[in-house]
Amino acid sequence: MKKALSTLVALVLLITVSSALYVQSVWNPRMPALLVARVRKIAAAHGGYVPLQRIPIFLQLALIATEDRSFYHNDGIDFEGIARAFVVDITHGKPLQGGSTITEQLVKDIFLSDRKTIPRKLKQIALAIMLSRSMSKNEVLSLYLNEVYLGQGSYGVGQAAKTYFGRPVWNLTPAQCAILAGLPQAPSLYDPLTDPRLARIRQAEVLQGMVAVGYITPQQARAISHQPLGTV
Repeated sequence: MKKALSTLVALVLLITVSSALYVQSVWNPRMPALLVARVRKIAAAHGGYVPLQRIPIFLQLALIATEDRSFYHNDGIDFEGIARAFVVDITHGKPLQGGSTITEQLVKDIFLSDRKTIPRKLKQIALAIMLSRSMSKNEVLSLYLNEVYLGQGSYGVGQAAKTYFGRPVWNLTPAQCAILAGLPQAPSLYDPLTDPRLARIRQAEVLQGMVAVGYITPQQARAISHQPLGTV
């Protein structure tokens, strides 16, 4: 039953967000430029914009493995994840799950609200699809890494690296990168300054996710999990 419902929901969503009239109603060709401008404004107020080439590859991969494993292959959305989220929402009678890709999170952070409603989700999906057609994956990832909220008043990995570890993001260790990659979903809960134990648990989840997609080996994950955090 659940599988059939998931398929039905995914089909309905596909038809809805693929509608030319609907996309035209929410999309503006100026949005990519506006997105860049807004993210750069946020970054300027929080330590400065960090180019993607200065952000450790380990941090990039850790975040992708944790937030959006199909990032490099999807069209800005993950229909399977959306279907699962909608099934849970329908089962409970209210929005509970996000099922959001990195592209969707970026769109929501900059253009939309945090309200968990179906109309807002549909708009988020449509904008994410169009954004993925207008920008490269590296452009999307770079923008996301410079605006995502990571707790302690820190927006972007550049400011978060200094907040938690007192060093530039390009000098972070793999252990520290894994900590940052685990923060977007619940920054205050996994804050390494206020609850190192929970932060370590979340770090282990991030590392296991990286193992699952083949970014690192189990042996590397174990070694990284024993590295000191080096928080301020």
